[in-house]
Amino acid sequence: MPRAARHALQSTVSVWSIPVQEILPNPHQPRRSFDGQSIEALATSIRQLGLLQPIAVRAVDIARYELIAGERRLRACRQLGLTHIDALVLSVTEAGSALMALVENLQREDLHYLDEAEGYAAALKDCAMTQEALAARIGRSQSSIANKLRLLKLDPPVCEALRTSGLTERHARALLPLPLSALQLDAARRMAEQKLTVKQGEALVASMLAALPLPPPARRSVIALIRDHRLYVNAIRDIIRQMQAAGLHAEAEIKDRDAYVEIAVRVPKRPRGVQALSQTNEEHRKGG
Repeated sequence: MPRAARHALQSTVSVWSIPVQEILPNPHQPRRSFDGQSIEALATSIRQLGLLQPIAVRAVDIARYELIAGERRLRACRQLGLTHIDALVLSVTEAGSALMALVENLQREDLHYLDEAEGYAAALKDCAMTQEALAARIGRSQSSIANKLRLLKLDPPVCEALRTSGLTERHARALLPLPLSALQLDAARRMAEQKLTVKQGEALVASMLAALPLPPPARRSVIALIRDHRLYVNAIRDIIRQMQAAGLHAEAEIKDRDAYVEIAVRVPKRPRGVQALSQTNEEHRKGG
């Protein structure tokens, strides 16, 4: 059947024999590693029994397809040197393809939890979805998606150590409270070498946190506060009000210049009542 006619039937569920060389990898494939022995075993099965389940692709243009699901089957067929492969050609958008690839991989138990986390992040970005909407689409709880996404805060060296050591997702979550990547990497290596359980790993992290020095006091903000001239101006105003309340006729004249604040304070040596009484006594003395 001509390729144009083949594309016209994409809206139906049909299986087509497609040249392997025309199939592009899925840029949203959540799985980052493929076991070579597993691919070899699958290739042996396909050689003996044929491809029992077609892959799924979408048309990119008239000459190329993009893989949606079936990465392992495609690799096995290429390893066998097959030139064509059976495929379902689906009419989906790029975002839909990313979501289908994620769901297809979630149905396999060997998907690494870090790959799963990256798949969630890509789906949220590419499909412009909330965590709640994604959870409803793939049959997961929102909390499980949120817990997976938290693991993406770990730096690449820590993630690589988690992959190679075989530590579980709960071991990985136990590393998150550690503030430095070097500490997380050290803890992950110690968990793996000592074959610690999750509870023992959490205890290790707690002991490492307890050994960290206390952070220095936030002096910078205090210094910035002290350097604010308005604090001193207000303090002078408060003192003037206290002196006036005590009976002293104190006055302050404050002028805000371009480069400085000019403050003139006048404080009598004696309260106003005492001054008036002294003046009266002096007049009586002279008159007497």
